[in-house]
Amino acid sequence: MNALQAMVLGVVQGLTEFLPVSSSGHLALLGGLFGRLDEGNYLLLSVWLHLGTLFSVLIAMRRDIGALFVELFRWMAAGFRVERKPRRRFLVLLLFALLPLVVLVPFRNILEKIMDSPLLIGSMLLVTAFLLHGAEKLPKGRKNETNTPYLDGFMVGVFQCFAILPGLSRTGTTLVAGLSRGFTRDFAVRFSLVLSVPVILAWDFLRMGQVAAQTEQVEVATSVYVAGVLAAMVSGLFAIRLLRTMVRRGNFRPFVLYCAAVGTVTVLMGLAQVGI
Repeated sequence: MNALQAMVLGVVQGLTEFLPVSSSGHLALLGGLFGRLDEGNYLLLSVWLHLGTLFSVLIAMRRDIGALFVELFRWMAAGFRVERKPRRRFLVLLLFALLPLVVLVPFRNILEKIMDSPLLIGSMLLVTAFLLHGAEKLPKGRKNETNTPYLDGFMVGVFQCFAILPGLSRTGTTLVAGLSRGFTRDFAVRFSLVLSVPVILAWDFLRMGQVAAQTEQVEVATSVYVAGVLAAMVSGLFAIRLLRTMVRRGNFRPFVLYCAAVGTVTVLMGLAQVGI
């Protein structure tokens, strides 16, 4: 693996992490085009690329995340009383959204074995296109951090669990879930992006155990990983800005068409592989 490959993967990771087109599906497909990378190197690279996208969301959402971080300590000092404070309600909503993911942890290794199946990736991309098409027809919501029931936060987390399947976008599922529960477009985007921070951190934490177990296989220069991180961070910032613009306009059509096209081609490739 060289710096150019790492940068290409970084750009793909950054764009697809926050645009509703599935980062896991695209990285799996692109990895196939590059050829099978050494498992130890690929695991470490994937951790670094996720750190790049983490930096991008921390920069783009710095005001929201900073305010929530300060509010967390105030909430603790107040004995965890919410007291109708919007930022504390936002924190509680995030906690409820993260609860369903805990159920998936024991099954993570089993699920990862099917991550590179073109037939599955293509099928889930088609599902993503269907969900985004449906989201365009939803009426404008009125819920935000001041009046969203905690059950709605939990339901967003339930939808997010399905995004572990490659090709089913995490951003897409959380956005559609929020919009279907009556979130305002701005709040749906903010909630999805802020929620991505603990999700990315948890994903990297779980992966580090696998990386540590295969340290002897990692022989790529650090500069290669740094190139990937920078590419993921810059492209991630661009993707977040584009996402906010598209959601504000309520126009998911480009993502619908893209996911439908790539999904169809990938399904056909998968069928060809199994001889159908």
